[in-house]
Amino acid sequence: MSHPGPHGHTPPPPGVKQPGTGAPTLTNGFVNVQGRLFAPLQGVNPADVLQGGYGWLDATDGGATLHPGADLNSGGSCNADEGLPVVAPLAGVVQQLLYWDGRTSGEGNHLWLELDDPVAPGPTWCHFDHLQAFAVGPGQRVTPGQLLGYCGRSGGWDCAHLHLELLPAAPAQGYWQWPYGWSQAQVEAAYYWPRAWWDAAVAKVGQAPPEIVSMILSGAQAAAVQAVVWESYWEPAAADFAIPTAWRDEWRRGVWRGAPLSSEQLVPEDAAEGKPAGSWQLFQYGAAVWLPGQSVSWNG
Repeated sequence: MSHPGPHGHTPPPPGVKQPGTGAPTLTNGFVNVQGRLFAPLQGVNPADVLQGGYGWLDATDGGATLHPGADLNSGGSCNADEGLPVVAPLAGVVQQLLYWDGRTSGEGNHLWLELDDPVAPGPTWCHFDHLQAFAVGPGQRVTPGQLLGYCGRSGGWDCAHLHLELLPAAPAQGYWQWPYGWSQAQVEAAYYWPRAWWDAAVAKVGQAPPEIVSMILSGAQAAAVQAVVWESYWEPAAADFAIPTAWRDEWRRGVWRGAPLSSEQLVPEDAAEGKPAGSWQLFQYGAAVWLPGQSVSWNG
């Protein structure tokens, strides 16, 4: 997203829905964790929930701005996601809708949502930009997965996408805040790294201990988090072996398997079935089984 420049409140342009009561979207087409935490845009890739264009701290505005969020996309073409539903990741209150004037480049139709959901990994304000239309009104309470609006390219963009920002507090410079010319330290102080926020929320939905959620939210990398969660079962030399790798893949996919409850155990060879010896490991929320030449199987 580019620097929006000066804006003011304007009436909704033709074709933009008036604020109303959003309808729950349930789980249809949305990456979600236990029906409790939702990726905001319908149809995103489960293996890369925050896929998109500009990413966290990418240089924009000719290098003058470090991108303070993540651009989410669905589908393979420029406008494949135009008009797709955008939903609340968690419960909260819509604090502000700002309508595009139909001319000025920048944020377009954008919405601020303050989360007050106990599953949020920390105090959170969500900012959704470039919407095609709104489906909620200011002051409206929404539930996880409830419709907020529709993905678009308002603000003068060639390709539709959902620009998502996550902040630990209300924007200090108001609802048109854009960190033009800010240092990296300033951006990191005012915005969450979206990847860390999502991973921390996934862990909290899975009932991870508070210290683990805080560690993830602070931006700790997967190996560091795993070392803490696995404690005495952590073996750095085997960190990229099948079961540890599968545990991290599950976490990235939105499934929190918890800490291991045992070391890896032998799965004996079954010559009659033609199965070679492998290994298994028990976790708080499932067991992992690995046989050579096969992907890890999760159960429970």
